[in-house]
Amino acid sequence: MRHRIALILLGFSILGTAQAEGQNRMTLGAGVAAIPRYEGSDEYKGRTIPLVNAQFGRFYARTEDGVGLNLIQTKRLTLEAGLNMMWGYGSDDVPPGIGGLSDAIGARLGLSTNIAGAVFGIAATQAVTHRDRGLLVDSRVSYPYAVTESVRLTPSVGATWANEKYMDSYFGINGDQSRQSGLETYQPTSGVKDVSARVVVNYAVTERLNLTSLVGTSRLVGQAADSPMVRQKTQFHTLVGGSYAF
Repeated sequence: MRHRIALILLGFSILGTAQAEGQNRMTLGAGVAAIPRYEGSDEYKGRTIPLVNAQFGRFYARTEDGVGLNLIQTKRLTLEAGLNMMWGYGSDDVPPGIGGLSDAIGARLGLSTNIAGAVFGIAATQAVTHRDRGLLVDSRVSYPYAVTESVRLTPSVGATWANEKYMDSYFGINGDQSRQSGLETYQPTSGVKDVSARVVVNYAVTERLNLTSLVGTSRLVGQAADSPMVRQKTQFHTLVGGSYAF
């Protein structure tokens, strides 16, 4: 599943925050996340996550968005293109008989803009190494604001649409899987996959050292929620980490 450790990891770099052209930066760190074992699981697992937010000229590398180039980059608007991971899952994460799903590399195109202090972002990711993984489109609205000089709060809401190939890869059940797992066969079509909300808190310990925490929830909807694999439609995500700006 492209289970963001990106949809979730997210806290470190807010999707599509426009940056002034030529503003170079590199921030590295690590965090510990608690995430569902797969989309729709009722069990959770911990994972250590590298936190990366770097930009050199038009080149960027970010935990959530992968690596790529800013094709258009102004204070108000950013258009970027690059490569990102579409995460799979292990056979021990899903119900017995379903089997694992390998990771795929996706081509990503993202657009974001700042309006009245809010950040509006949309990004499409198409699988290129396993084309049957399909297409995923994420949209999110964030509103970062400073609580104090050291504390920054960013609430946001979002939704994700997936095409038929993606939905079938991550939520479908074919004949062999049905016989081995005991679950009914299922072949979903394209549609909105989930809606989500989260709050990110950043605390600047010093000018270079930053602590980040995140609490979020997502709700599977439509045909994704109706999959026999889904044991819990509403899921929660947390992240605690630290980073250092070089």
